[in-house]
Amino acid sequence: MANEFKVKKGLIVHGSGSTVLDIQGSQGQLFSITDDLTGTLFAVSDISGIPIFDVNADGTTTLDGNLNLGDSNKLQLGASQDLQIYHDGSNSYISELGTGDLIISADNDLTFKDGSGNIMANMNASNSVELMFGNVKKFETTNTGVTVTGELEATTLDINGNADISG
Repeated sequence: MANEFKVKKGLIVHGSGSTVLDIQGSQGQLFSITDDLTGTLFAVSDISGIPIFDVNADGTTTLDGNLNLGDSNKLQLGASQDLQIYHDGSNSYISELGTGDLIISADNDLTFKDGSGNIMANMNASNSVELMFGNVKKFETTNTGVTVTGELEATTLDINGNADISG
């Protein structure tokens, strides 16, 4: 075929300057490898030349787009793959398998929602915790205790101190 270059065994490319290998498409750069020890080492661009995958000399890897993993393939983090995020085809998991705790931190509220967007639980930055039923608050922690909206059922009730029961 015309315009075809085949390598059957081994290819060594020596570049001059910082670019070692540069592959251009009709709209711009598609793929490049550099020997720049302070910037991009490896880059892949979309057809218009916009970088979509970049490996930097400082170890930073940037992906502009989605990372698609198949069922049961795991995103594993940590030296011993201590944190794993995956979907097994039926259920989704966030698994902490190391020696420490799984800590979820948020500067603002931390909210758990169902698939329809209804709030199930909300941990407010103001320190209250709310539990919902049908997107309606039923339980809330306050600075003096808890507030329950609706009926409270208990198999046993021990009250240490004063009880104000009114109806």
